[in-house]
Order: sequence, then C-alpha cells, then structure tokens
Amino acid sequence: MIDPVHLRTLRALADHGTVVAASETLHLSPSAVSQQLTSLARTTGCTLLEKRGRGVVLTQPAKILLEHADAILERFEQAESDMRSYQQGDAAVLRVGGFSTSLQHFVAEAVSSALLRNPGWSIQIDEVESEEAMALLLDRELDLAVVMIAPNRPLLADRRISLEPLIADTYRAVVPRAHPLGALDEIDQLSRLAYEPWVLSRHWTSCHEIVMAACAVAGFQPHAAHNTTDFAAAVAMVGHGLGVTVIPMLGLPRHVPESVRVLPIQESPPTRHIAVAVRSGSAQPGSPLAQFRRLLKEVVTPLAAVASH
Repeated sequence: MIDPVHLRTLRALADHGTVVAASETLHLSPSAVSQQLTSLARTTGCTLLEKRGRGVVLTQPAKILLEHADAILERFEQAESDMRSYQQGDAAVLRVGGFSTSLQHFVAEAVSSALLRNPGWSIQIDEVESEEAMALLLDRELDLAVVMIAPNRPLLADRRISLEPLIADTYRAVVPRAHPLGALDEIDQLSRLAYEPWVLSRHWTSCHEIVMAACAVAGFQPHAAHNTTDFAAAVAMVGHGLGVTVIPMLGLPRHVPESVRVLPIQESPPTRHIAVAVRSGSAQPGSPLAQFRRLLKEVVTPLAAVASH
C-alpha cells in the first residue's frame, strides 16, 4: 500500500527540486528522504527518479503519481482538520502569514478578536510576501495566509491551495505638490505618469507585478528611479521631489506629507486583489481555521468601500 507520508515527500521533491531542499522543508535528513522515495518506488513498481547531472528529475510515472498524490493529501488535510477540531475542543494553534499592510489594517485586529473570543487559542503571525507565503503554506509552515493576486505567480493557481477573495484595494497616484499634476484633483489615466521617474516596489514583490502589468496595459513601462518595499518611504521620496509613484489605498500612510498630492486615477487604475489562502481541505466547517477565516472577512468588510474608491 502506498504510504501518504512518502507521497508528501515526493511532492516536496517536486516543489523544491533537490533531495537536500526537500529534506530541509520536511525537517528530515537527506538519507531519510532518499529512503522514503526508494520505498515509494518499490511499492509502485515504477522508477520515479532519474539522475541528471548532479541532480535528479521526476519520471513520467512520478508525474502521474503526483496527480493522485495531490488529491490524496487534500483528503488527509480534511481528516487531520476534523481530528484536530475534535481533540482540541476549545484549543487551537494557528500560524498566520500576511504582507505588511494586511497585518496593519486587518490581520492583527482579526487575531486579537479571535484570541478574545477563544482564550484557549494560540495564534502566531509572520510577515511574509505573497509568493513566500504560498510556499510556506504548501510546506505546512503556515496554516493560513493573506496574499495578493498578481501576475506571474504560479502558486496562486496550484490546486493544493484554496483561495477566497477578501478585498480589492485600488491604487492612487502620488505626485509632488510642486509638480504640474499636483494642481489637479485627479488624473484621467495612468499614462499621464509615463515619462516621469518612478519610485517602485522591489521587482520580486507582488505589488511590483501589479503595477508593471497596469502600466503595460496603459502602453508604457515605468522608469524605476528608486526602489523600496515600504509605502511610507515611497511617499516620502515623492515628497522630496525624487519621482512619482502609485500606492494602494490601504498602503497610504496615516499622515501624508503636505509636500505630496494623492490623486485618484479615473481610467483603469491598478488594483490589488487580496485573498485568504489555506491548504485545500484544511478549513473544514466549524474548525478553528474556518472560524478565523470567517472572522477575517468580518474585519475586512468595513474597509472595502474605502479601498475600492
């Protein structure tokens, strides 16, 4: 009989590419990972790995097995979730991840409310970018993550992940008050900023992907004069005349400097779509994870009208 633990090991190898990387993810020794994969190959009667250079690649039988493994592991997630809910009763241990502005605006509030309502719960928060959060979910280092839906993020389409929309956060243009556009109350389209120096998020972030995609639709590629992952720092740079930027509504600092103007974009503004992600099958009805996901949506609801206008 195929051991589901060995299926999880095969999945880790497929996700991370090497036995060493898979062993680190699974908190096993490389030899233990190799032994499990050898046992899985013996059980199935198929060669699952082939040597290529110094590494290994999955054979076609291994790829076929992975298609079944994902469905099997999802059912195990459901079973483990049901058992945890039964065993824990009023107790729960959750690990929650999210990017910076989500923590500031609603994740911390949701965690606080959950702990007040459920004194036996323990919840740990980790600040992580969306792509990292998805990988941590699959590696079982997180139970739930608040993520941004962005282009070029293949893990967002992974069927092992269940996504539920939370909020749409629309971007505003931020320009120096002394700039000619600073005299306006709004700009008609993003292309009005096409020839300006830009303050952009770092290229590996979801925010960068969202803005670059919106600029491409508007017919230009922004010139990145400066880079920062901190929205308040980006606004400060604009205030000192170093460029222009666009910032999502939830990312704007509470106190915007007098030296900048924040302008709505009327036509096709960039929008980041924020969702809550869990492993498929892990948030069964009534489970602590399902309760916390529902609480997140309650906390986010009042913000929706502000963020989308």
